[in-house]
Amino acid sequence: METYRLKNIAILILLLLNAFLLMLLGYQYMQSRQSDEDMLEQMHVLFSGNQLSLSDSVDLLQPVLSPLTLSRSTEMEANMADALLGEDVESASQGGGIYSYSSPAGSLQFRSGGSFDSSQLFLPVSDVSDFALSFCEAFDYQDVDIQLSGSSGTVTAIQYVAGVPVLGCGLTMVFYNGILTEVSGAHVTLDNASLTSGEQLTCASALVRFLDYRSTAGIICSEVSSVSCIYYLQETSSTLVPVWQVETDTYTYLVDASSGEISRL
Repeated sequence: METYRLKNIAILILLLLNAFLLMLLGYQYMQSRQSDEDMLEQMHVLFSGNQLSLSDSVDLLQPVLSPLTLSRSTEMEANMADALLGEDVESASQGGGIYSYSSPAGSLQFRSGGSFDSSQLFLPVSDVSDFALSFCEAFDYQDVDIQLSGSSGTVTAIQYVAGVPVLGCGLTMVFYNGILTEVSGAHVTLDNASLTSGEQLTCASALVRFLDYRSTAGIICSEVSSVSCIYYLQETSSTLVPVWQVETDTYTYLVDASSGEISRL
């Protein structure tokens, strides 16, 4: 009988402990939500005091990306060369981190930082739009802009990694009468990429930096319509740097999440 009572007491203590832990978690959650709401309100008040409106669609709690140190993928470069040069592609190291790929259709040069360009390119394609779109889909280029008159013109796009655009990783194709005559741009891969340590600016901190910059630089704008965290390719160090892209009613600005440096796009 005594054992039965002890078991009941132990069960009751465990139930009370669990209830207390649930209440504690609920209290912490409510405190966190209240803190977030206070921060949102304070940010809107701060913007209003600076004669600048902040769109309600801006998510001040969105996470910041992490810097990534990239590794070169000659396999990816070879695949791109095959798609752009046709058959019988040969490769060779030119030294200084430059690899060249050549075929009867022309040649491509890839650099260690991710950039590439063509020389003496002459590749006939059956359908310019289909060729460009297929290439972009295969190598993660999006926001494709096709400007053609007949089978002549240009195609531009930007590479996305991990679902976000990479500034500095654009693509430009030039066609003349159904012939690819020029291609240039940059491309990176996340294969074997490594995270770089270091504290990054939150969205709210980046906007405070932008407000200070707006005042000191005399920027003219009246609204911040959107803010998103994207990547910027730093070729010299083969690094993807997270930047906050701040869209205003006049221009777009970039706030480096690592250094806090601000520039206009």
